[in-house]
Amino acid sequence: MQLASIWREHLAAGCPRELAGVEIAGSDARTLDAEINACVSALICRSMTVDGRIERRLTEICTALTYKQAEAVEPVATYCARLNRLVSAVLTESRAGRA
Repeated sequence: MQLASIWREHLAAGCPRELAGVEIAGSDARTLDAEINACVSALICRSMTVDGRIERRLTEICTALTYKQAEAVEPVATYCARLNRLVSAVLTESRAGRA
C-alpha cells in the first residue's frame, strides 16, 4: 500500500520547529498534521470511510498546502510538499476503495 509507505516517510521526517505559529487551511500546522495523521491511521485500519465532507476538507488542505509551499522557505516548503503528498495519497486511496 503506497499510502502506508508515504505515511511512514512523513512520520520519520517529523515536523520542523519552523512550523511554530504557521497556519494552513485555517488550522495551526501542527494541529493540521495531527488531523491528517488521525485520518491516515483510520483509513489504513479501515475504521473510517472518506465521505464527501472529509473529501472536501482534504481537497481544501491540498490547495492550502500548495499555496503555503509556494510562499514558504525551507524547511517549511519541504514539509508542505511532503504533507500534500500524504493528503493526495489519502484521496487517491479513498477514491480507489469506492471504485
